[in-house]
Amino acid sequence: MRDKKVDQGKGTSGPGRLRRLARTLLGFTTFSLNTALAGAVVMIGVTTIQMRAEEKPRIDAAPLTEVRFFRPDPQPGYEVARSFTGRLEPARQTDLAFELTGTIRQIRADEGDTVERGDVIARLDTRSLEAERRRQLANRKAAESDLELAELTLNRRRKLQQAGHVSEEVLDRARLAASRLQASLAQIDAAMETIDINLDKSVLRAPYDGRVGARLLDEGATATPGQPVLKVLESARPTVRIGLAPDVAGRLDREETFTIRIGSRAFEARFTGIRPDLQTRTRTIEALFELKGGTALPGFGQLAELTLSERIDAEGFWVPAASLKEGPRGLWTLLTLAEAGESNTHLVVREAVEVLHMDADRAFVRGTITGATRIVADGVHRVVAGQTVRLQKSGA
Repeated sequence: MRDKKVDQGKGTSGPGRLRRLARTLLGFTTFSLNTALAGAVVMIGVTTIQMRAEEKPRIDAAPLTEVRFFRPDPQPGYEVARSFTGRLEPARQTDLAFELTGTIRQIRADEGDTVERGDVIARLDTRSLEAERRRQLANRKAAESDLELAELTLNRRRKLQQAGHVSEEVLDRARLAASRLQASLAQIDAAMETIDINLDKSVLRAPYDGRVGARLLDEGATATPGQPVLKVLESARPTVRIGLAPDVAGRLDREETFTIRIGSRAFEARFTGIRPDLQTRTRTIEALFELKGGTALPGFGQLAELTLSERIDAEGFWVPAASLKEGPRGLWTLLTLAEAGESNTHLVVREAVEVLHMDADRAFVRGTITGATRIVADGVHRVVAGQTVRLQKSGA
């Protein structure tokens, strides 16, 4: 029976092995077919992509950017306009005061009034002086009468002395009496002259053509000697006082005409001189300018502005401010044009420059550029260094 079981086991192992082999061959065949199919799909996809890439339309290159350029003009230097501020003031101003003590009887000018030289603008009460003058005048008339009598007496004594009826002593007394009366007349004349001087000093007159700046006392006030009553400002020669640096003041020419602005108006001015001392706080020297045609001037004390041009010797070029471009590390650059080989095509090149002076729309620069350098005039934001560009036909 054991032999039968063995035979049965041998009989069943052959067909099972065949079935496993068949399944293995079938799986390998299926894998190969799948791999081949996947490869075919990949090849078809790649081929399709290549065909579509070849079918994409070609894009033409953009036209070259056109730029406008200029050639700089070499300059030996440039001028810098410097402004200095001062004040408008009268050439002369006087505080008018009486030399005598007295009551102010009349003031004939008010603040802002125009006066001419010699005009009477204030008076003191002079009734006591006038009375004293009348008394002295009466004394003089009396002295004149006494002198006339003394001279008649002297003449009679001389005749009597010649006839031998009068001594020399009597004649001398008559002569000396007449001399005393003449001295009294001279004393009275001196007193009257003093009164006339005091009467003249009791009147304030304008010392020059001008305007009344301030009225410090009114009628009825008691004026003391030297106490200001009116301030008069001369209007004929308005003057501007401006503080300048010593080197600038030293270059001023008296024959040159300067322009000074006061507010929105411009005036021609003549340089009249400078003060010899240096202002310690501002380290400036005050220069004086006399305005020409100074009629209807603005009020004294207004600010005045003087603009002077200073020459700076430095070789460089004037370029438009629009042609400058900010570079690295705070430098400024210009875009220049170098020939690219083809007709009318140029290569953009960056050149570093130093800005020496800047105006409203131009700058004075120096660097490695020359008078033959082509510089991009404007539109520097549209091009970059290394770009090929074309020149505009209107370029210089």
